[in-house]
Amino acid sequence: MLGLVDPPGRIIGGSIRFQGKELVGASEEEMRRIRGNKISIIFQDPMTSLNPVFTIGNQVAEVLRLDEPRLGKEKVNKKVVDILTRVKIPSAERRLRNYPFEFSGGMRQRVVAAMAVARSPRLLIADEPTTALDVTIQDQFLRLLKDMQRESGMGLILVTHNLGIVAEVCDSVAIMYAGRLVESGSVMRVYNEPAHPYTRGLMDALPRLGIRQKRLYQIEGEPPDLCGLPTGCHFHPRCTLADDRCRQEYPPMRTLASGGRAACWRVEGEASEQ
Repeated sequence: MLGLVDPPGRIIGGSIRFQGKELVGASEEEMRRIRGNKISIIFQDPMTSLNPVFTIGNQVAEVLRLDEPRLGKEKVNKKVVDILTRVKIPSAERRLRNYPFEFSGGMRQRVVAAMAVARSPRLLIADEPTTALDVTIQDQFLRLLKDMQRESGMGLILVTHNLGIVAEVCDSVAIMYAGRLVESGSVMRVYNEPAHPYTRGLMDALPRLGIRQKRLYQIEGEPPDLCGLPTGCHFHPRCTLADDRCRQEYPPMRTLASGGRAACWRVEGEASEQ
């Protein structure tokens, strides 16, 4: 979406539209105006997202100077303090002179969030933002994301393997397998009425409070090698419902009567574009 994948990585098809503008094929100059300004991203590991030899204040200030390069030091520092306070970093005026190693993992992730929202983007992409955090700090950070979203009205795309986080934070969910979308819809519909066999497998594998089990359910087999994907539906080697058609043809996305879409020959619905 942001054109950050280096060659030989490339977009080979499809469309990415943001506020009516097509991003596929946009020039580097156009993308530079969008990155951070209209669309921001929080990367997975906050330690590698921050430069260890610059202070926290310097790194947040650098983002602000992209918009106002002639802004004086005093005004920049005031804005940095305001932003760090917004992401609930205590004693922000003092902490802006600290280096990343002086912050905990949770605080570093808050600094990364501060950098991402410093220019008031309309869309925030959060890529596994809670991976390095313990459960308590994870919950605090998710609450922070929701608060920022509520205050500014920005959109949020959350990339995660944690279905509990999706249920807590998201309105809509898209399930992917082997690099392709297999099901999408509202969180409520997908969790209560999963249509694709892979989605059902994910839901069956979740432990349930109050239910004692000797062994949790697991989807048999291994994810496919992306350099040698199986013919037909990529999930068919692990699917108990697969037949010859599944092994030969990739199913189209179908619009479901209950809402949302799923790519499976076994679901009923009107075929739509992938």
